[in-house]
Amino acid sequence: MKLTAVVVPFLAIAAVTSNIAFAADDPVVLRQQLMKQNGQAAKLGYMMIKGKVPFDAAAAATAMNEIATDMETFPSLFPPGSDTGKTTASSDIFANTDDFKALAAKLGADAKAAATAAASGPEAFAAAFDAIDQDCGGCHRKYRTN
Repeated sequence: MKLTAVVVPFLAIAAVTSNIAFAADDPVVLRQQLMKQNGQAAKLGYMMIKGKVPFDAAAAATAMNEIATDMETFPSLFPPGSDTGKTTASSDIFANTDDFKALAAKLGADAKAAATAAASGPEAFAAAFDAIDQDCGGCHRKYRTN
């Protein structure tokens, strides 16, 4: 029994590590993974606001802090030449790098504010989350091809 308890977690860690190592070579894959992760975090916030899941201040703060942290890294995942292949990133990102970085920074700051607001309850969180919704939509309209 103890061997199984050790082997199974090790295999899970090895599988995750293997995926990360593979993806580390491809900025398109990394940014898609990050966006998927952020989408899940935003979805949790949205579901709480809409009452589809119970409001949990700690979970809301964790999700928003995840988005804030990810936005510190996100712009670096668009090196020159990564605008080809299976990506929905607009080439405008590469022509307007400073604007793109500013939008990511704003989303990061707004996510931190929403994380803080979560401690004040669902109404405060919903008001702060509205900025995140606006940030995401604005960036996607400007810098996403579909």
